[in-house]
Amino acid sequence: MSRFPRFLSGLALMLTLPLSGCLDTGPDVVCVDVDRVLSQSRAAQQANEHLAKVQAILQNGLAAYQEELKKSPEEKREQELRQGLAVLQRQLVLEQAAARDVVSKHMLARIEAWRADKGDVAVIARQNVLSAPASMDITAEIISRMDAGSVQFAELPKVRSRKDEVEEKQQRNRRISCPSQPDRRISPCPL
Repeated sequence: MSRFPRFLSGLALMLTLPLSGCLDTGPDVVCVDVDRVLSQSRAAQQANEHLAKVQAILQNGLAAYQEELKKSPEEKREQELRQGLAVLQRQLVLEQAAARDVVSKHMLARIEAWRADKGDVAVIARQNVLSAPASMDITAEIISRMDAGSVQFAELPKVRSRKDEVEEKQQRNRRISCPSQPDRRISPCPL
């Protein structure tokens, strides 16, 4: 066999190897700018609006509590105000974490949907990449997918005053003290 046909067969073999998957480089890698997603997506904006409402409710609750405390003795007032403020601050922190969790889960769901469409692709946070071409960044596409979906945040909190708690306790006690078969003529229990 002459050298030329051997060269052609070797060249043909080399050209078909990449097509056969033998030289497959593994999964593609893309990145998402998580900070940008958590600040620019519609879900993030809705979370900020939700948290603004929560903060307003908690501030109104604090103002009502301060007003209620004016009736308390001076020495108890400061301590109770600090305790009430701590409770409301903890509630705000919990609400912020819950809202962030909703947005993060929404983002991860959209990333997984994108991956399902694209196949064998690894997605990493842009913040963990030192250098990469812009073509690897799919942040805009993820934000677009997130904006097409919707998120549901927790119900807004309710701040109850002591007066509300006392009234609620009295109503509970009335219900407990009522007989199961009240006298039909007179019923001390509010229905």
